[in-house]
Amino acid sequence: MNRLIASEFQRIWKNRQTILLLVFCIVITIVSCIWRYAYPAGSYDAVNYNVELNRLNFAPFIFYGVRLELMYIILPIMYINSISHEIYMGAFRIYATRPYKKHEFIISKIIALALVTFIFVFIVFAISTIFGYLFMPKVSKVKFYNIQHEFSMMQAFLYTIKFYIIQFVICLCVLGLSVVIGTIISNFVISIFAIIASIIALGFHTKLFEFINYTTTYGFYALGNNAPISFYISLGMFLTISLVISTFLWRRKDYLC
Repeated sequence: MNRLIASEFQRIWKNRQTILLLVFCIVITIVSCIWRYAYPAGSYDAVNYNVELNRLNFAPFIFYGVRLELMYIILPIMYINSISHEIYMGAFRIYATRPYKKHEFIISKIIALALVTFIFVFIVFAISTIFGYLFMPKVSKVKFYNIQHEFSMMQAFLYTIKFYIIQFVICLCVLGLSVVIGTIISNFVISIFAIIASIIALGFHTKLFEFINYTTTYGFYALGNNAPISFYISLGMFLTISLVISTFLWRRKDYLC
């Protein structure tokens, strides 16, 4: 299993599109940082921009500026490029000759893609944090949404780490959705549009899964102990069900090849 994960991880990074997507992610993060430097106001609810940005609270608000490109472009393309390509190329016939169980292939692929997703999210975190400490107004304490006490530099840093972990977990919902769609639809372009349409439908038109679109808002809500219990239930349910369905579909695809 570890060899499968390592092999899949290497294949992802050997793909030229992954490198281009990484460069694109870095560029939009830097652009977002510059934009917030020029207009230093943030919003907890994506409506009222009344939060003064400084070096301690800068990084969480940068994710809001890159989330659309990340969730709607970068991640779906990377996921589908990995999932649909092997289905289209008939890789299941090759898999059948290897001494692994059928479900291990899709699980290793999901784990590898999750690791790459973590790297992308970490890069946004690292760039925004460094930029904030270098260029934003210097303060020794800061407050965050729905929390009365002030945060020191180290406490604010830990808050930011927790915030980005939440964003990473929400990104995994896009991964789960992409694996299901990519397993069903082998055409690259159609798969991408199907994922985008699904994210829009779930994020904008269902209360239960609106956190997929309002990622940063729910990040602040969760850390401020103001997120509804339905958020945690629907998040866990989404990840679990998508894993079960994708594993089932992958096994079925293997049988049909």
